[in-house]
Amino acid sequence: MPFTMRAGGSPSRRLAPWRIVLWLILLLAALGCLQYLHHGQQVWAQMRAMPPGNAQAVSALRGMLAWDVGYLLAAFVLIVLSAGGILGQAWSRGPLRVVAVVLAAWSALSGVWLFEQWNAFVQASHDMAAGASPQSAAALRAMLDHARRSYWMGLALKAVSIPLLLWLAWQLGRPAVRAQFRARRGGGLR
Repeated sequence: MPFTMRAGGSPSRRLAPWRIVLWLILLLAALGCLQYLHHGQQVWAQMRAMPPGNAQAVSALRGMLAWDVGYLLAAFVLIVLSAGGILGQAWSRGPLRVVAVVLAAWSALSGVWLFEQWNAFVQASHDMAAGASPQSAAALRAMLDHARRSYWMGLALKAVSIPLLLWLAWQLGRPAVRAQFRARRGGGLR
């Protein structure tokens, strides 16, 4: 069973919560891969449809595409590391510890940025609603309510992910968990 700890090669009945966290990371990284791949395809199509001579717009689209490719590669590496950790491969444990700490730091930093940008977003939305017709203002308020729910959900997920990722890094360093990882069989590449 993939969620249980192994003792001596046979599965035990104890639940291994750190494996569940790795499964969540793997699934979220796979979702990220799909999102960045889709967005990269959209940016590529937009860039190809761009008329010649618009160097500034093409440069901005290339920058967006570079970020998409970078995030896509990072998400793919995270999938590989998570799968290795779930399977108990020793080569994945050290990098997973580092990645968990880096992701926790990134989550904290991006949460602070999100929090700082929220007040400016709310103020700009209210300014737009003040000069809009009643129908437009109602639509704008509905969009703002949706954005507010998304914002608070994003901050809540970041707040939960930080201690969870740090806990995972700690768990992967514990001797009891370290013993569950095994070296690759065979000689590998020579």
